[in-house]
Amino acid sequence: MASRHLVTQPRIELIRFKLGDEIVTDLDRMVTMRDGVDLCVNIFRPRQPGRYPVIIAMTPYGKDHSNHGEFYRKLPNAHLGRLASSEPNTFEAPEPAYWVPNGYVVIQGDTRGQGKSRGDAGPFHHEDQRDYYDLIEWAGVQEWSNGNVGLSGVSYLAVSQWSVAPLRPPHLKAFVPWEGWNDFYLKFHFGGIPETGFMKYLYDAIVIPKHNAKDGCGWIEPDILEHARQHPLRDEYWRYFDYDLEKVDVPALVCASFSDQGLHTRDTFEGFKRISSPEKWLFNHRRPKWEAYYREDGLTVQKRFLDHFLKGVDNGIERSPRVRLEINESRDVYKIIHCRQWPVEGTQYVPFYLDSGKAALSRQPAAAEHFIAYASDGSEQAVFNFTFDADTDIIGNTKLKLWVAAEEADDMDLFVGIKKFDSAGDEVYFYGLGGTNPNDIVARGWLRVSHRELDPRRSTPWQPVLKHQRRLMLKPGEIVAVEIEILPSGTTFRKGDTLRVVVQGVRITPDRDSLVFSDVINRGRHRIHTGGRYDSHVLLPVVDTAALAGIWPI
Repeated sequence: MASRHLVTQPRIELIRFKLGDEIVTDLDRMVTMRDGVDLCVNIFRPRQPGRYPVIIAMTPYGKDHSNHGEFYRKLPNAHLGRLASSEPNTFEAPEPAYWVPNGYVVIQGDTRGQGKSRGDAGPFHHEDQRDYYDLIEWAGVQEWSNGNVGLSGVSYLAVSQWSVAPLRPPHLKAFVPWEGWNDFYLKFHFGGIPETGFMKYLYDAIVIPKHNAKDGCGWIEPDILEHARQHPLRDEYWRYFDYDLEKVDVPALVCASFSDQGLHTRDTFEGFKRISSPEKWLFNHRRPKWEAYYREDGLTVQKRFLDHFLKGVDNGIERSPRVRLEINESRDVYKIIHCRQWPVEGTQYVPFYLDSGKAALSRQPAAAEHFIAYASDGSEQAVFNFTFDADTDIIGNTKLKLWVAAEEADDMDLFVGIKKFDSAGDEVYFYGLGGTNPNDIVARGWLRVSHRELDPRRSTPWQPVLKHQRRLMLKPGEIVAVEIEILPSGTTFRKGDTLRVVVQGVRITPDRDSLVFSDVINRGRHRIHTGGRYDSHVLLPVVDTAALAGIWPI
């Protein structure tokens, strides 16, 4: 019987409107980079003469050909929410029809070799970083600019912000990375397991079709996907793409959602933690990410932030709480809390021990040793349940420690998830994959067991970080301990609700999921050992949100 919480129909509401007469459009303006290559940009500015702050977004998707309608047609069955956009606005970029009337100049540009820009294309390469730096400095000295430049945009348009901010362009005064990754190795290898779907889709369906081949543009790196396959460990190839986020000191408004698990959730939270900016804020949600970016509450917080740092408006933001979180009870029911830091102050990391004999989680470890075995081909799974006896908020990173063995193989891939069931036994669903999947689980994690070696310098008791620098192969039947990072989430469990930990050999909830893992190495049966010597447990971040009630936004 289908759960009463299941959504079976997609929801897309796209509203189109035109730019008003008060906006001057300067389309296809060529801007010359330091090496002589011309980038093509569209400029939207107020008709009233004056000097205004500038917001820039750079896209590889074609600034003129990648509007919302075109892109969304490539996402069948996607749940995208309500979106309002003007016809010239490009995908994932700041909306000129909103920002220009509010006293900003908006620049949207094609990255090198894409759309109408010249040069050899190299998405994610250092040339794009230098181009962004040059464009920021160009915009900062134009006759319509007040010298204060900000950056904004979603996904790739946030990735590019993470790349240029460490270079510290003098005219860059603030940036708004709205859900974008900054660790390239982990975008191709989830816990060491190769991801074979999304990045291929990104290149084949979006990036390559917008390549400016007609003007003789080539590729800096013709096949990053093949190179990713050739470099399964975190070696020099991946270090080329590292961003020195600790060098970032410019004010930042970071959007890190719980709804983009697998794409942007981890890296945006990590980016917020790593940057050195003394003035940084975290805006969190668990909704469709594009709707959240263009919706009124998202625009309000963006405007307040940029008004202060690009216009000098004293609006109290510096005295407001640094972290705003949405804690979901279900897909569309949530509460907003404000706190001073991430992870949330006062978090208690509570172990719940796995009992394979009872398929249960318990606050006390089982005395007797036991194991559960499951077929690693996805036809079976291991589950462990705990029913709460009081309302409980789980907010932050979760860690799963397991003692595991592969009966017939020298390696194993583990896919783990946390699910919620209500007191009636129905599964409760949440938005996932950027909000396009309305039937997602609470949180998830991955591990290829040969990649289990921890980085002791970066790991914490609640968040294991893997080195990914060598393989530690198994002997068939050998029992080893592994620690699996489960991505951040924020969920309310009411009294009588059940938390379920799921472990299996294939991805969890594959419907409408563009993440693909076609190169799993599983064979035979897997075992999970619990009790006695085997302290397999899930470490849950429990937060007393009532204790945060005195922290209010200004």
